Amino acid sequence: MSLQDALAAARALLPRFMEEQCVVERYGGRVFNATTGKYDEVWTPIYTGACAVKPVAAGRDTELGEIEVVLRRYRVSIPFGAAVPIKPDDRTTVTSSADPWLVDRPLRVVDVSYSATSASRKFFVEDQS
Repeated sequence: MSLQDALAAARALLPRFMEEQCVVERYGGRVFNATTGKYDEVWTPIYTGACAVKPVAAGRDTELGEIEVVLRRYRVSIPFGAAVPIKPDDRTTVTSSADPWLVDRPLRVVDVSYSATSASRKFFVEDQS
C-alpha cells in the first residue's frame, strides 16, 4: 500500500470519528440595519459539518484593550476534502457537541496548519472569553 493509498483510506474514515458539528464563517464587513439604527457584522458560512475540537494549552491571561481576558487555544480538525481554505480571523462556532460548554462559543481562527500528508485539515482557534 502506498502512502497516498493509506492517506486516502484515513481521510475517508476520519470524519466518522469527528463527534462535533461546527460552522466556519468569514467576515464580510458591516451593513447598516435600518430597523435598529446600528451596523451589523456580516459573516458568511464557508464550511458546515463534522469537526473535532481539542484543547491544546491552558488558558493564558492577557489584556484586550483595557480589559483582562483569558485566551484558551483549541485545535479544530475538519475533513481533508473541505472545499474552502480556512484563514486566520475566520470564526468557528461549534453547533453540536457532547460537551455543552463548547456549543455556541465563537472561536477566532489564529493559525492554519498545512500538510500534504495529514488525514484532516487542522487549524487553531482562540476563545477570548
